[in-house]
Amino acid sequence: MLNRDIYQTDPSVRKLANEGVANVNDDRTSEAMAVLRYELETFVCDGQYEKGLAHILDTFLRNIDQSEQAGVWISGFFGSGKSHLA
Repeated sequence: MLNRDIYQTDPSVRKLANEGVANVNDDRTSEAMAVLRYELETFVCDGQYEKGLAHILDTFLRNIDQSEQAGVWISGFFGSGKSHLA
């Protein structure tokens, strides 16, 4: 996949897989893998979500050589993307 394939995609015209609700399971069928790939390809990260993810990743990278990592608390409304973040 090329960068232009990612950046030229308009997320507002893409259909949400699973009505936008993430399902976490061990299903490795080709159908489940296709849904997972689609979810990852269409995932949009902006606003407070983007800032939170940047904070988590920055903290992780600052402590990458440590034997322990700081924990995070993920809260939000139903459908806000908590499962995707976790």
